[in-house]
Amino acid sequence: MGRGFANYSFFKALLKYGHFDEYHFFLIDHSHKKSFEEIHGPYLEKIGAGSRIKLFYRTEMPKITSQHDYTVFHQTDHISLFNSLCHFRNRHASFPVTSFIHSISYPGMMLNLQEMHFGGVTSSDAIICSSKSGKDVLLNCFEQIRLMRDIPLPPIKMEVIPFGFEGSVFDGIGREASRRHMGLPPDEIMALCFGRFSEYDKMDLFPLLQAFHKIYRKGRPWRLVLAGAAHQPEYVKMVEMWTKALGLEEAVTIKIDLPEDEKIALFKSADFFVSPSDNLQETFGLTLIEALAAGLPLVVSSFSGYREISTPDVAIAVTTRWSDLDLFKAIEFGPLFHEGVLHRYIAQSVHVDIEQLSMSMLELFSNPGRCRKMGEAARKRFNEHYDYRIIIERLEALWMKLKRQFERESVKKRGVPLFPDYFQAFSHYFSEILGLKTDVRNTPFAEKLIELGQNYPLYTGMEQLIDRENVRRIIAYTSEPKTIREIIDQLGGDTRKTHYQAMWMLKHGLLELC
Repeated sequence: MGRGFANYSFFKALLKYGHFDEYHFFLIDHSHKKSFEEIHGPYLEKIGAGSRIKLFYRTEMPKITSQHDYTVFHQTDHISLFNSLCHFRNRHASFPVTSFIHSISYPGMMLNLQEMHFGGVTSSDAIICSSKSGKDVLLNCFEQIRLMRDIPLPPIKMEVIPFGFEGSVFDGIGREASRRHMGLPPDEIMALCFGRFSEYDKMDLFPLLQAFHKIYRKGRPWRLVLAGAAHQPEYVKMVEMWTKALGLEEAVTIKIDLPEDEKIALFKSADFFVSPSDNLQETFGLTLIEALAAGLPLVVSSFSGYREISTPDVAIAVTTRWSDLDLFKAIEFGPLFHEGVLHRYIAQSVHVDIEQLSMSMLELFSNPGRCRKMGEAARKRFNEHYDYRIIIERLEALWMKLKRQFERESVKKRGVPLFPDYFQAFSHYFSEILGLKTDVRNTPFAEKLIELGQNYPLYTGMEQLIDRENVRRIIAYTSEPKTIREIIDQLGGDTRKTHYQAMWMLKHGLLELC
């Protein structure tokens, strides 16, 4: 949800404001490439960036990386493939590897971080942290692994650069028109809370409703709008029921699964933004910088990366409290527990001060002048710190610095990615193992295909490994028995792929054992 939005926004901003000559994307297969072109094609055409985009398959990486001197390989997530990409680079190329962080509270991440202790990453690689709070989490986790496993810390850099946002989406959109578009009263003071409806991996809205209940009186021109994706439909129903139980139906509006134009209108309809975050998965706070871009002051929990966004000139911070709970150190509530439910349990032990929250909301509901002044400061802070023009400049400066510092001779080729050796692990499954001295020859079926000028059908993605011309050459070459080694030597080129093609042809009856 938040991660997908952040990654897509970054993708669009990089291509719009970036200064690189080309951007290369290494995709999984044909369907991935087709999806990429369908989703991104219209935007690339709109900004005139299509000629700078080159698409390749991941199986082509050794060849393509040998042909280009890349400035950087960037991933949108430090957890997926980061260390494996570093191992690949150590063997084939000379570029730094970077990535973003998103949610960093899920237990499985520890295994990925542990892998970095065993080689792969270098001091020219970097995890880009959206907040100092997130960086401190990673430092704490790396230190925990060091102590538990008695291994040295990995040499990787950690740089703090926040996510950005395209603030121009709010330009030229007025409050009155936005409220008409959303069917909201024109004369009320409106607080907006925007985020997916999920108490286990976003925030618990019950304390917010209770804080509003403490200050709202029937007939006051105040409105609290709760909006976002219905990540948990049953939770939306619970919020609706609690709203009714507190007698707030006339003053609370719930809107779910809004299209982008309505989301923009909703932000421009609001007078201030409220977000009592309580969940460890919240590393940064994308909706907060959206609110700043819309010129909204903030009432937010003093929590995680929220603190770094919410300076006193634009925000009123609400105290949060926690305790060192032995419960979450127990095996049955830790490693053996479902991570989603674990996050619910942890979040339900986080205290967001309801009295402070209610008084902070009261201050902005009751003081439109202060609200407007803070809103002006909010947009100014956004322009100076979070507009994507600035963020892309900072990222490019980091990438160029890492590239200059990269020293090929310092790369250690030790270690391999944490990945199974499938033959070593599974070879006992099979009745026989075929070596390179195995004799094979073509089949009448294969010769008939050649005679008819037809190709054997390939499943999606198999064209990356099976070269139809090579299949025809192998069929022609094996009219008499040949060893697999002889076939490999005859074709030349990528010997690994030729070996694979011989096994594929045996599987499909184009070759047979002699």
